[in-house]
Amino acid sequence: MTGNDDHLRLDALAATRGGLFTRVEARGCGFSDDRIRRRVRRGDWQVVLGPVLARAGRTVTPLLRDRAALLAVPDAVLSGPSAARRYGLDVPDLRTRLTVPPGRQVRLAGVAVRRERLDPEDLNLIDGVLLTTPVRTVVDCVREWSPDQADLLLDRALQRRLITYEDFVARVQAMVGRHGSPTLVRAVSRHAHGARSAAERLLVQGLRRGRLSGWQANLAVYDTEGLIGEADIGFAEIRLAVEVDGRAWHSADDRFQRDRARQNRLVRAGWTVLRFTWRDLTEDLPGVLHQIRTVRHRLTARHP
Repeated sequence: MTGNDDHLRLDALAATRGGLFTRVEARGCGFSDDRIRRRVRRGDWQVVLGPVLARAGRTVTPLLRDRAALLAVPDAVLSGPSAARRYGLDVPDLRTRLTVPPGRQVRLAGVAVRRERLDPEDLNLIDGVLLTTPVRTVVDCVREWSPDQADLLLDRALQRRLITYEDFVARVQAMVGRHGSPTLVRAVSRHAHGARSAAERLLVQGLRRGRLSGWQANLAVYDTEGLIGEADIGFAEIRLAVEVDGRAWHSADDRFQRDRARQNRLVRAGWTVLRFTWRDLTEDLPGVLHQIRTVRHRLTARHP
């Protein structure tokens, strides 16, 4: 076998898993340990994670390290933040997280390991990558993260319809008495009123961190005909209502129509209404707060 044949076989193998291959696989394609060492030393190949390599120039992202970890530990499953990344969810934890069978010893730098026997219903196979299902992934993250981080992940998973609130509650109920169950129960409680409250919570957190005062959540607003409804966030003294759209749960057509009719009544009653979407809150919260500050300042000048 020629050296060129060695490369062709290895490249064909690596192409099926994002350009990754192991030292064992390189030896199986005809590369001796000495040839492997020379290529790593010259920079032709790079170490991605432990025994897993890639050709030089490959950008090593958290997603690539996650996949490399599965090559290094063949009986492992991507879980927690690693599985969340694979589902397209933004996560603050950049470490690779694996779940392995009890008693399995794994030592890889930058890899966190949970030893647990997973139920087959908790497993999913996507593009050749074995990982936990969306609901099990969210549960694992929520029970270990801070409330703010956990709520944001749960809200986004709901908004993208990766899971349903009912699925999440059912899994939490099944895990009562296990590690992290009190944290999970508290997350259920925080989301008990649905996605609207989840979106409002993001805005409230931003208002508090931005030290914006004079507002009240779920402020009841009246006109001459009676109760108009509750403004998601209301600045009563200056008649500024901030409404949140784009909720994680689907808004029915009748809800959409009622919201617009209520907004028209607010405007007729002399209120200024700002509306923000879920995307506004999750992708540009500083911009949302800037708009609220600007309008609040202008209205305050009108109502000294």
